[in-house]
Amino acid sequence: MSNLKFRFNYNVSEPIKKNNVSIFFLSSKTQSSETFLTLDEAIANNLVEVSEVNTKGTVRYLKVLNKSDKNLLILGSEQIIGNALKQNRVVNNTTLVPGYSSIFLSVSCCEKNRWSPAVANKISISEFLFFPKGRINNYNEIFRNNKTDQFKIWDDISEKLDEFNSKSFTGSLEDIYNKKKYYFDEAVNDIKINSDIVGIAIAIGNKVISIEIFNSNQLLKKFFPKILRGIAFDSYRKNRYKNFSSSRDVYKLFRLIEFSKKKLHIPQNDCLGEEIRFNSDRVVGCCLNFKGEILHFSGFLKDDTKIPLFKSKVA
Repeated sequence: MSNLKFRFNYNVSEPIKKNNVSIFFLSSKTQSSETFLTLDEAIANNLVEVSEVNTKGTVRYLKVLNKSDKNLLILGSEQIIGNALKQNRVVNNTTLVPGYSSIFLSVSCCEKNRWSPAVANKISISEFLFFPKGRINNYNEIFRNNKTDQFKIWDDISEKLDEFNSKSFTGSLEDIYNKKKYYFDEAVNDIKINSDIVGIAIAIGNKVISIEIFNSNQLLKKFFPKILRGIAFDSYRKNRYKNFSSSRDVYKLFRLIEFSKKKLHIPQNDCLGEEIRFNSDRVVGCCLNFKGEILHFSGFLKDDTKIPLFKSKVA
């Protein structure tokens, strides 16, 4: 829909550098005071039930019962794991579940070689988001076909296992994370986020690859460690040469997103908000708007795409 537009009114900081990753903070003079319950918080306080949709189960959906009076925010690319489920799942889209309601959550399998009956009540949320390359492929498929390509997800995970020289009997990214937790945690150590910051842009090497924005500083702080740990899956073993990316590259990525094709999607199952999906030959991603404002925005530069170095309509 050509009339769908984003309002990117953010100041971009100079980068903070960690190894071959650079982090740009996005600040705003205005942010929402509305609070949301995250899935981590809900599980920790027994305010949510997450289960298979029935005894047989289905790969593409999980049942979520919000037992709180607060709206429950489930972030796209969060991974729901544990032996209470037949297999680990990755959330397809950022979803806002009303208080005291039950929905079927759209998910994909991220543990290829397990489909087992519940052997325990253990369920948790992974400490990292799905890695950028996998998120890019998922957003591409969702934009085109309204669903992910399950075989592509398994291929992407298998590629990561090979890259980390890691073995996993069930084909799970958790095995990589657990074996190299020190490496992933190093990515988030000692980074402070000021109160006016609501988003981040991230560069690996000399390329700004992603932008994540929330409606408040509070929400960004909650998801910031997971975002960076997910990025670390793609920055691993990349060349550690000097990084020359700058705030100008972030603004150029914003422009590429502004000129991309967009679609409006209204979530099903009585979930809240509206979703704007965007795609082009250079960028892809999704934004959940709530009450007319960005609640969660996630955008990516596609693999092998270069930010324009010349002045044009998108630079």
